[in-house]
Amino acid sequence: MIDYAEALRTVLERTPAAAGRCDVPLADALGRALAEDVFSDVDLPPFDRSGMDGFAIRAADLVRTPAALTVIGIVPAGGALGRPVGAGEAAEVMTGAPVPEGADAVVQVEWTSGFGEAKVTVERAVAPGDNVSPKGEILRAGAAVLRAGTSIEVEEIALLAAVGSDPVPVRPLPRVAVLSTGDELVPPSAVPGPSQIRNVNGPVLAAFCRGLGLSPAVLGVVPDDPPSIRTALEEALEHDVVLMTGGVSEGAFDYVEEILAASGVEVHFRRAAIKPGKPTVFGTRGQKVVFALPGNPMSSMVVARLLVEPSLRRRMGFAATGPRVIRARLSADLRKKADRAWFVQGELGVGEVPEVRPIGGRGAADIVRAAAGNCLVHAPRGETFLARGTIVDVVVWGRSR
Repeated sequence: MIDYAEALRTVLERTPAAAGRCDVPLADALGRALAEDVFSDVDLPPFDRSGMDGFAIRAADLVRTPAALTVIGIVPAGGALGRPVGAGEAAEVMTGAPVPEGADAVVQVEWTSGFGEAKVTVERAVAPGDNVSPKGEILRAGAAVLRAGTSIEVEEIALLAAVGSDPVPVRPLPRVAVLSTGDELVPPSAVPGPSQIRNVNGPVLAAFCRGLGLSPAVLGVVPDDPPSIRTALEEALEHDVVLMTGGVSEGAFDYVEEILAASGVEVHFRRAAIKPGKPTVFGTRGQKVVFALPGNPMSSMVVARLLVEPSLRRRMGFAATGPRVIRARLSADLRKKADRAWFVQGELGVGEVPEVRPIGGRGAADIVRAAAGNCLVHAPRGETFLARGTIVDVVVWGRSR
């Protein structure tokens, strides 16, 4: 069995890096990876900007307060005064509006006699620069704002909009095929007959891909028949990434490995020292990547988090591939066998020091346990007992409680 760290390294080394670029509207860029660096075309703010509703004044006029100043106009957001503010003068100015020439500070309206009069009385002094954001304080024109490989989230959308990056240069998305094998599988909408079970892995892996922003081709269920599997695999290999489930253990009807070999797929590992997820096969054919995952749903979901997602993120062009790991304190003892690294469903709580509670279950088919957790506790290979209070690695994702 290959150690988890080596399995992850092999997957990332054998997964082709993202190539090319395409331009998408800013409104459609969420979740994509930037294909090239983005630079600002403007200073931010683009002018000396008022941070308050109040009066633009010369700080020197407020050495003694209260001070009476002549109001010479009003500056709304998007407007301009048209003349400098002189000694003994003030201009009404709104939040986000340009501070007029001559003024060097803004006094908030709450410290004055108010808007709408020819004269204003200022009750408190301010220093030069108070309540003013200078031009270019946040960002200078020409500065790099986001680097290639950045994941475009909500905050990045705001920045891209501010610097005029629309459309956005992103990496093309890989094409993914999802294929389930097994005579025992029926659709989720069907009532299982004797010795049958519903197909869980197909919908799960399709949803997993959609959660990453991909649109997988779901090729359905193929019976445990070598010619049928071979035909379905060839169709799947028309895509960039193939996610198969079932048929990878040691049973008499587990044909997937030999069919992969017959189809020209080079297998890089066929067993991983992880629990759940030991019978995981990873291979490539040219630029195509193939994962043959265990049939048990928990195993399939765990391997998707640990190995499939990093591969897909590399193929999508992200600089950070994952999985995302934090450190947390165990809130209960955890016992295990030493032969493999265990990835135990857990419930992560947020606090001064994050705590994680391992969730017990009934084996690799226990999907009830999966729904109860929001993370995976990594119990390393070689360890047999992790005591309450031990600091452990925890694999986390977007879901929280």
